[in-house]
Amino acid sequence: MADKSNKRKVMIAMDGSEYSEGALKWFVKNMYRKDDEVIVLHVTDHRNSMAYGSAWMPVDPKIVHKAYNEEEERAKVQIKKLDAILMDAGVQGEVIRAHGNPGEQIIKKSEELEATLIIIASRGLGKIRRTIMGSVSDYVVHHSSIPVIVCRH
Repeated sequence: MADKSNKRKVMIAMDGSEYSEGALKWFVKNMYRKDDEVIVLHVTDHRNSMAYGSAWMPVDPKIVHKAYNEEEERAKVQIKKLDAILMDAGVQGEVIRAHGNPGEQIIKKSEELEATLIIIASRGLGKIRRTIMGSVSDYVVHHSSIPVIVCRH
């Protein structure tokens, strides 16, 4: 019988960027074991589509609805692409989706699914941009209770 204590449940956070694809490729080349349980997480963040308009310049709700639907369609395409990437890499795994703030959702899903490792890409933002905009990888590193590997480029 296989020893369950050595089995890894690896969550790879992917946003569709070339950086996240690079992180997956790095994992496959350097760490992947056939008995790993691999979960690819894609988080859809609708905050931008909800930010159209303001008190000074109200917007037609139809525009917000259209933006939301466009993001949903992009996410569905991305999920299919991630499935194909896993298959091409020869990795047995599943792609799951979450909605909300990416950093918070990565932490939440890793806890819910009892992941043992998180792999995430970093875009390499400079200190000023990272301070102003925040960084998903920075958030995950500081809030995760499990090991996190941050892949740069």
